[in-house]
Amino acid sequence: MQGVIVNLLDDFWKLYSLTLRDIREEKPDTFNKLAVILNRFQGPSAGDAFFPDGADDILGEAVQDAGWYVSWEAAYLWTATHPVTRARIRFVEGDVYDETPTEDGRR
Repeated sequence: MQGVIVNLLDDFWKLYSLTLRDIREEKPDTFNKLAVILNRFQGPSAGDAFFPDGADDILGEAVQDAGWYVSWEAAYLWTATHPVTRARIRFVEGDVYDETPTEDGRR
């Protein structure tokens, strides 16, 4: 049983790393494009998408590397805005929310 748990943990961290790599390589410029990548790892929880973080490499840094401006409040709480599309996401303890303003400026 212990070997199974180790394999599951190895798979978890491999997929975690691949998800962040994909964000950096694919450079999603909208929430929907980002959510497609995140949903390969895990489906949404309370938010519009989910990513657990909890390692040396984190979602906020990957999004920043992909071209988004990140406003950090803490590692577990930040907002990112794409400079071209003006898409905006809010990260709260793993839950990712689409806060992109609509054409009339509302959300």
